[in-house]
Amino acid sequence: MLICAGRNEFIKYATPIGVGLVEASIGLTRLCLRESIEKLTFIGTAGAYSYDLPLLSLCASKQATQIESGFLSGECYTPLENCIAIENQAVSRETLESISEVLVNSSNYITTNPNISNKMTSAGILLENMEFFAVLRVAQEFNIPTLGVFCITNYCNENAHRDFLLNHAKAKAKLEEYIDGKKYL
Repeated sequence: MLICAGRNEFIKYATPIGVGLVEASIGLTRLCLRESIEKLTFIGTAGAYSYDLPLLSLCASKQATQIESGFLSGECYTPLENCIAIENQAVSRETLESISEVLVNSSNYITTNPNISNKMTSAGILLENMEFFAVLRVAQEFNIPTLGVFCITNYCNENAHRDFLLNHAKAKAKLEEYIDGKKYL
């Protein structure tokens, strides 16, 4: 089953689940309780912490973190699991053909500070997407193999919102083109 965030990010063939960590958790849980789901593919846009990833390139992930900026500077801690990797993958090699696999961070906030982006990159976290951690956590609870496919709209810097707006339509079109070519997602 293909899922997406929704609101202003509707993707062809994908069922919207909600924007951000909380809405995505609620929406996907409702969907899992209503339907029998064999596997999930979350399709969405993302910001890149690393400038090594070109804008409008595609990336895939089976793992996510939920790290807030205060955690990076030692100003907070969490008693919760903040990194999830889905091991029960039923994803063919063709699905990931020519796509980089990355670690994604999720937060209800968009990073605009290059220093935070550099710390994330140094920690091996390359993308930011608001929903993916929630998607993986719900999928983990329901034991559903899950993959995320992302198109990069912006870098996580002071121009993040402007660049997101400039590239959002192109990124959605690129994701839909990818889906059209991968009927087995």
